[in-house]
Amino acid sequence: MKYKVLAQACQELEKTSAYLEKNKIISNLLKDTPSEKLEMVVPLLLGRVFPAYVSRETGIGLQQLKKAVGRSTGYSEKEINKLMEELGDLGRVAEKLTEEKKQMTLADETLTVEKVFQNLRKLPRITGEGSVDRKIATVSKLLTSSDPVEGKFIVRTILGDLRIGVAEGRLRDAIAEAFDVPAETVEHAYMLTTDYGKVAKAAAEEGERGLSKLDLSAGHPVNPMLAQRSENIQEVLERMGGEAAFEIKLDGIRIQPHKRGEDFFLFTRRMEDYTHMFPDLEKPAGKSIKPDKAIIDGELVAINKDTGKPMPFQEVLRRRRKYDIRDVAEEIPVQIHLFDVLLSGETTMIEKPYTERRKELEKIIEPGERIKLVEHRILGDPQEIRKFRTEALSMGHEGLIAKNPNSTYRAGRREFAWLKIKAEAETLDLVVVGAFAGKGDRAGTFGSHLLAARQPETEKLKTVSRVGSGFSDEELEKLTEKFEELRVGGKPSNVDSEIDPDYWFKPQEVFEINYEEIQKSPSEAHTSGYGLRFPRFVDIREDLNASSADTVEDIDRLFKEQEKRKP
Repeated sequence: MKYKVLAQACQELEKTSAYLEKNKIISNLLKDTPSEKLEMVVPLLLGRVFPAYVSRETGIGLQQLKKAVGRSTGYSEKEINKLMEELGDLGRVAEKLTEEKKQMTLADETLTVEKVFQNLRKLPRITGEGSVDRKIATVSKLLTSSDPVEGKFIVRTILGDLRIGVAEGRLRDAIAEAFDVPAETVEHAYMLTTDYGKVAKAAAEEGERGLSKLDLSAGHPVNPMLAQRSENIQEVLERMGGEAAFEIKLDGIRIQPHKRGEDFFLFTRRMEDYTHMFPDLEKPAGKSIKPDKAIIDGELVAINKDTGKPMPFQEVLRRRRKYDIRDVAEEIPVQIHLFDVLLSGETTMIEKPYTERRKELEKIIEPGERIKLVEHRILGDPQEIRKFRTEALSMGHEGLIAKNPNSTYRAGRREFAWLKIKAEAETLDLVVVGAFAGKGDRAGTFGSHLLAARQPETEKLKTVSRVGSGFSDEELEKLTEKFEELRVGGKPSNVDSEIDPDYWFKPQEVFEINYEEIQKSPSEAHTSGYGLRFPRFVDIREDLNASSADTVEDIDRLFKEQEKRKP
């Protein structure tokens, strides 16, 4: 399949903002794509070459890409930078310069989807001495073979932002339309596989029957179900019909242990593979999880070895960043506290009610020193619930999670079937989309950051706040180094902002922010309609990504509850 077909479809998608028209373009492309190529075409439509659960970067940044564009077109870095200032998008720069190539090259073979896909996938594997030059040469070769439109979308794919307004929700509807299957069935298949490429291929080859064959697979992460916030116990009982299952809410990082025969895996909420970072858990988990195949849901908690009490989740992340894993395992011991089961042996559990899943969990787990079961109680008396929450807090935990006893496991969804009741001041998890240059003592760093919340229905990130306090000098330096790698030439297509920061970032990192108050903000200030009074940086949430950040709806609900409390 020619890459030109995909690039031209992307060009059409970029030109239209109409939802139904975009769906038609994607649907027609999928129908015209051979089924065996769908697992390449679908990720490329999302601007990536690895599934969402594979945390692998190409390892080639904006400056290296500029060199590749220059090498393939004959233009100098100075000329490219000047055009970047004018166009604000390296993809458009590549398109324009390819149209006006200074140097002639011998015609190369026609670009195919497979050639582009495989070459971009091999970029992370190019390592060692001279790896940067070899990566630039690989990209340059693709660009030399490309026409202007192809070059634009190759560059944008490497940058991770196609600017065509296609996200996973839109793909669901387009797959449903292309292969005449219900959108709900497509979404359910994606919940199980976390891979729209596989879903599209199954739908293309066997329709609904093919989708029904897709199932959970140990060793392949699943998007976890998430909890909504709750203001008080009374609200919980009203939503749950007078009674709920209450579990202790731990201050750790969400973890998904998988067992497949002798193999053991640990996946985070971002679906990153943390297995090699916690080798001390492999034997205890293999012993505690009885079935040969299982997918469990739980929390990874750092434990103070002197007191036996849980430590803040940042300690787990601190251990993750250490290089001498064996030594730090002694310094910061960890435990896994399990609270749900998705797969037990050959039985998929997610469609079964919570009470049945809990019974199965207790049946298949043999608790030990490192593997625990989260304590839970079925309660309907507010006095008993408050007592349980006090107990949880006294043990060093965050509070309680309430779960509807009849609820199924809704993978990848934030549902009111699960409600968290925390005791501490509320914080927000917001996506970092840009930054402002530091001044004075902060010169040379990103002195403050522009933050945004998700709006799922439009698949946009709406600005909420600018934060410049709460950072230590050391944190600012580390964050500047981290975000330098995420800089992009212009505002990302999924960011809705009236504020123009000094730098734009690929929107993938999340800050935890506390604040004094949520305020109504005029749309010209923050596009979410809200702002934060005295925002303060708490931490970078390395366990979250942009798709897990708080939504505008979350902020709206917190604002309304805040206003109710005012005299």
